[in-house]
Amino acid sequence: MPSEAYRALVDQLFASPMPTDIGEMREAYRAMGDAFPLPADVAVETATLGGRPAEWLTVADAPRHIVLLVHGGGYCIGGLDSHRHLGGEIARQTGSRVAVIDYRLAPEHPYPAGLDDLKLAYRELLAMAGDEKIALVGDSAGAGLVMALLAELLLEARPLPASIYCMSPWADLSDTATSRKLKRELDPLASIDQLAKMAVHYAGNIPVSDPRISPAFADFRGSPPVFIQAGTAEVLMDDALNLAKSLADADVDVDVELRAGMIHVWPWFFPAIPEGAEALARACAFLSRHFADA
Repeated sequence: MPSEAYRALVDQLFASPMPTDIGEMREAYRAMGDAFPLPADVAVETATLGGRPAEWLTVADAPRHIVLLVHGGGYCIGGLDSHRHLGGEIARQTGSRVAVIDYRLAPEHPYPAGLDDLKLAYRELLAMAGDEKIALVGDSAGAGLVMALLAELLLEARPLPASIYCMSPWADLSDTATSRKLKRELDPLASIDQLAKMAVHYAGNIPVSDPRISPAFADFRGSPPVFIQAGTAEVLMDDALNLAKSLADADVDVDVELRAGMIHVWPWFFPAIPEGAEALARACAFLSRHFADA
C-alpha cells in the first residue's frame, strides 16, 4: 500500500505537469532539485571532469571508492542542481566520493556529445582512482548514458566499473516498448510525446534504434553486476525489463527490482517519500557490497 506521502506527491505532480518548452523544463527541473537541500554533513567541491563542470560530494573524513553519477532528464535537461541531493545521499550511504558531471545536453549538443563527455570523465576517474573502485549510477536518460558508456568500454576492452545502478533507465529510444501506451495515464513524469521529441533531439542523424542510442539493444557480455529499479506505473517499465533481458542474454549478473505502483525515478524523491528512501537504501547496499567484493 503506497504511503500517504507518496500519494500526495503523485497528486502534486499531476496537478503541476512539466512544461513542454526545453528552457522552461530546465528551470523547472532545477527548482525540483533545489527543493531538496543538502544536509549539513555533505561537503561539495567544484571540479572539472571530461572538460565539463562537475562536483564532488563527500561525507566521510576518508571516503573510499568513487561513484560517477550521471543525471537524467531526457538527454535535454538536468544538471548539477537537479541531482546534488541524490549524489550527497549516495555518498552518505556508501562512504564513497560521488562525482556528478554537467555533460552537454541536446538539442544544442546531440549524440555523441554527452557520451563523449562521460568517456573523458571516466578516463580521468580511472587515472585518479589508484586501488579504489568506480561504480556507475544513472537515472532515466542518465542510466541510458551509463549503459551506452559500459557498452563502449566492453567493446574497446577498457577497464570496467565494479558495478552499475540504473534507476528507471531510458534504454530504448526507438519507442517500441508497449508500456509507453499502457502506462501513459499512470506516470506524471514521463510524457510519451515529450520522450519522442527528446529522442529526436538527442539522436541527431543516428537511427534511434542504434545500440549507441538505445543501449537496450547493445551487447553486454563481460559486464560487471547491474542493479535495475523500475516501477509498474511508469511508461519506461519495459525499457528496464528489456535492458535486463539483454544483460541476462549476455550472462550478466543482473538484479531487477520492479515495484508495484511506483512512478518514474521514484527513488529520486527519497527525501519526501519513504518508498524512495527504502529503494535508494537498497541500491546503495548493492553498490557497497560490490565495492567490497571487488
